[in-house]
Formats: sequence, C-alpha cells, structure tokens
Amino acid sequence: MRSHYALGIVLMEHAFYTGVMARAEYVPIRCKSALNRVHGMPFQWSLNPYVGCVHACQYCYARAYYELAEHGNGGTDFESRILVKSNFPEVLRQELRRPSWKADLVALGTATDPYQPAEGRFRLTRGVLERLRDFVNPMSLVTKSPLVFRDIDLLSEIAASATVRIFFTITTVDQDLWRELEPGTANPLKRLHVMEQLNVAGVPAGVILAPILPGITDSSDSIEAVAREARNHGAAFFTYTTLRLGATVRDHYFQFITRDFPELRDRYERAYVQTHAPENYKSQLDRRVKRIQAEYGLTVEAMRGRAGDAVTTLVDRRPQLTLPLWHDSGALDPSPRMGISG
Repeated sequence: MRSHYALGIVLMEHAFYTGVMARAEYVPIRCKSALNRVHGMPFQWSLNPYVGCVHACQYCYARAYYELAEHGNGGTDFESRILVKSNFPEVLRQELRRPSWKADLVALGTATDPYQPAEGRFRLTRGVLERLRDFVNPMSLVTKSPLVFRDIDLLSEIAASATVRIFFTITTVDQDLWRELEPGTANPLKRLHVMEQLNVAGVPAGVILAPILPGITDSSDSIEAVAREARNHGAAFFTYTTLRLGATVRDHYFQFITRDFPELRDRYERAYVQTHAPENYKSQLDRRVKRIQAEYGLTVEAMRGRAGDAVTTLVDRRPQLTLPLWHDSGALDPSPRMGISG
C-alpha cells in the first residue's frame, strides 16, 4: 500500500504539473562519479543525478549530450527514457570528503532538471542537498519545477553557511505559448510563486529568461512580461541566455519550427548556420534586455570563481535603441543578418 508520504508527493506533482508530460521509462543505473568537470562555463563543476528529462522542452541543448553519450535518440528517447543514477548521493559523499576537494561551487541542473517529476519518487536531488549541507559546500541550481519547494528546509540550512543561488528558468509567461514550448513543465507562474517563497525563507532565488527564442519570445512585450512577473514575485536577480542550436538540438528544434512557426523557418535557416545566433543579433538583444532590466529595477547575478564567489552587478541604465521587428515582412533586413522582434 502506498504510504501517506508517497501519496503526498504524487498529489504535489499533480498540482504542479499541468502540461502534457511524456510517458517515460525510468532505467536505474549506477554511476562511478558524481562531480563532473565543466569547461567554458561560469562554474567548474556540475551535478546531474538524472539523464534525460520529461519536460520535453523544444529547445533543450541537453538533447545533444544524451545522444553524444549514446543513451539513445536526442529527440524522443531524451524525453521518454530517463536514466536514474541510483547511487548518486553516496558517490557524491565520497567525492566531497576527499582531501583534494576544495569546496568549489557546484551547479545542479546543467544537463537535466534535477526536479523533474521523477525526483518526487527517487529523491536523488534531496540526497545531493543533504551531502552539500553536510560538507557546507556552495551551490547553484537551475530548474523549471516548483517541486524544489519540498526541499526548502535543506536549502535554508545550506544558505545559512554557504553561497546558494536558485535560478528558475522562465521562457515565457504566455499560457498558450508555454504549453507549446515546454509541454512537460509546470506553469511558469507556479515556478515564480515558489521562487518567492524561497526568498522569504532566506534562499536567494531569481529568474533566468532562457533561452530567448528569435521571433517567438524576443519582443519587448514578451521580455517585459517576464520581467514584470519576476519583479512582482520578488526575484533576487534576473538574467538571460540566447538560443543556441547544436547539431542534435537543431534538428529537433527545426522540426518544431516547421510545424508550429513555419513563417520563421527561412529566417532561422539563414541565422543559425552555426550553433550560436549572429553577433549583431546578440548585441541588439543584450541592449534590449538591459534596458528592460533597468526599467523594472532588476539586478544581474552570475556565479563565478572558486568556493561560490558571487558577482552581482546593477544593469546599465543608459537609454537604448528601439530595435526592428524580426518577422515583420515590412521591416525585414534583406541581408542574412537577423534583427529581433519589436
């Protein structure tokens, strides 16, 4: 018979997740290591207790990692066949107790959401937090899930002694668009509500607007809507990233664009010849986001350096340019360059 606690977790998941989640197979595996060395990022170490993610976000860059590691197809398998590293917390404990470990910042949720619905059943992320608390280790965490509220007790304990930052990914607050882009995720407003509760409990939490999708969520109205909700829910910080499309992700995302936004297909073909958006687009978008951050009084925070050093800077408050519409035929630049939505 299911315990009252387990039933509570099931009900919690049902309340949080109103999107259409993939029917997933969960495959237990044993890992040899937990801490993963990272290069080219603001942090040096990452933790991912799961492989694959039922959130099924159309743009997810982690699809490429799944396929590169030969776990299966980066499209359908990524969101329907989830690998569960059953010994992950114990392996992490052994690594944290090594004399060579210098209590560097570790980042959770870099290649899969550590609070996807499976966490309600397997509790690996909670096990990770218990180890980080025991070793007073600084951490950051990226999630789209309100389930993080379950662990507010542990996060509060860690935050009392070490640097903690929780980043809630919000791509849009448009209710219809959210369901198209992130069909297996919880309502973004529920994520923001939990973010607010974490800040009240002394756990610094904010918004990462990620990724901003050209022609879909890069308009001033779309960005301002997210910024407004972030401010109204007391976000401790606000940052963003642009869409990047590696090989596997590009194929999946282009199928989505062809099906749901066919008018943007040609523009994407010209813009995303490589993984990243063109530099002129990114610089225009950067100016737009900074202007909106300033208007809504939001701060920017990046996690950098050793031992969880946090860098917090106020945004540039200088007047910014009005940018051209990206997919309005009357304003399109005929060159291969890409402007952004108005």
